[in-house]
Amino acid sequence: MVKELIFSPDKIGNAEDIKSYLASKSHIDEDRMTILKYFIDARRKPDIKICYRVTDEEQEDPSIPVLIHKGKRFTETLRPVIIGFGPAGMFAGLILAKYGLKPLIIEKGKDVASRTRDVEIYKKEGVIDPSSNIQFGEGGAGTFSDGKLNTGVSSEYKGFIDSVFIKHGAPEDIMYDSHPHVGTDNLVNVVKGIREQIICLGGEVHFEEEVLSIDLDQNGHKLKGITTNRKSYPADKLILAIGNSSRDFIKKHVDVLGVTSKPFSIGVRIEHLRHDIDMAMYGFDTALYKNIFAANYKLAVDTPNGNKLYTFCMCPGGEVVPSASFENAICTNGMSYRSRGGDNSNAALLVPFDPSKYSDDPLYGMKYQDMLEMNAYKLAGSSSNAPYMIYGDLKNGTYGRFASKIIPTYKPGVVACDFKELLPTDIVETFKDGIMLMGRKIKGFDTDYAVLTAPETRSSSPVRIPRDKDSYESVFVKGIYPAGEGAGYAGGIMSSAIDGIKCANRLAESVLL
Repeated sequence: MVKELIFSPDKIGNAEDIKSYLASKSHIDEDRMTILKYFIDARRKPDIKICYRVTDEEQEDPSIPVLIHKGKRFTETLRPVIIGFGPAGMFAGLILAKYGLKPLIIEKGKDVASRTRDVEIYKKEGVIDPSSNIQFGEGGAGTFSDGKLNTGVSSEYKGFIDSVFIKHGAPEDIMYDSHPHVGTDNLVNVVKGIREQIICLGGEVHFEEEVLSIDLDQNGHKLKGITTNRKSYPADKLILAIGNSSRDFIKKHVDVLGVTSKPFSIGVRIEHLRHDIDMAMYGFDTALYKNIFAANYKLAVDTPNGNKLYTFCMCPGGEVVPSASFENAICTNGMSYRSRGGDNSNAALLVPFDPSKYSDDPLYGMKYQDMLEMNAYKLAGSSSNAPYMIYGDLKNGTYGRFASKIIPTYKPGVVACDFKELLPTDIVETFKDGIMLMGRKIKGFDTDYAVLTAPETRSSSPVRIPRDKDSYESVFVKGIYPAGEGAGYAGGIMSSAIDGIKCANRLAESVLL
């Protein structure tokens, strides 16, 4: 039996134990009850409804649609290799390990504990480690975001991915929350737990090891191994889960892999007071309730100059973080902890950008990103601080006129700059008009005091590594399976993990007896 339960915020917002409370209201035994869905209906403010769907029906094992080759026999073969240990590489490795194929995983960055220390050094001292930062290392770029697991991709693999996260320390509500949120503080332990499970199943994970070359047969179209900064490994099956920011690898293998350019987006981070977003979305401050977290939003508008402006990676009660992957560059991203209790809420404000309109060079988009990030560094005084601007100044064409009550969260710090010196004029105009239009959808979104921090350039990969649509194998090199965001086939933790699972299953299928 499935039951729909609706509460006012005051009725459930501070309940001691959500599951016990729902069991008592639904008259279902707590041990037999499963929560299927949770969402907030804020369409008719101030009548806010907190909605749950529960059932006493037994739920299907989420691994059934994922482990499609479980119990089957595989040929004796070389160990499959995975390059990259972000969501795609991590879940590809887990699937192959569960099949008994003992994958070898090569990760350029450091383990998550060491990586966390390096990120904190960058925030406090402005000193970046190009191999260990918010972009590179165990868990990928998503480890230092929110751990948002919502995605527009439809897949029967989602339940399995959620269950793996929960097994290793993520909160159970990611299974049913309409805005599933692990939290950066939880993700650090989750990715470590997944790595340990892979190793227990016979896999290996090598950190601080960089792939220098993909070794091919004499015809140049079949994989025969890889060479790293430590040694050479024979291999005839390789999952390429290199991540969004693997610039050096892509540049080195652009011709071998037939890399093409693809559209991406560029923009800034916008910050408001969390209280103000809560009030606009819900009509109350979520800080009053322990079971109701800071409000989310998702916006998109078409602006008068023909550009689209949309929000991405919204971080309720979070902070803007430094996300460059090389020295003398500035790049922003957003994150929040599980509590989502910070003073500010932020989101990326992005404008689509198609590099093919400007050049036939497949790496033009990547080079353009690099140029913006290096120019931001120079504009902010050749320091590790980021350029920022108050929306009132951007809107009115002024500079330094508005003082904001919103304190920018970016660390190491920010420097007031004029975005016209950094971004194309049409993009600055898109921000000016688009934020105003977004203010018609969320009251106060277009406040003069909103803080804009630049640039946000790594929301998605600027390149794609072509692969066959059925086998997922590279169309240029037999034995290579391009996967995840860095290969141009995903755009977030969940979609990357899904793609990694699909590639692992295609690889496993190719070595079945």
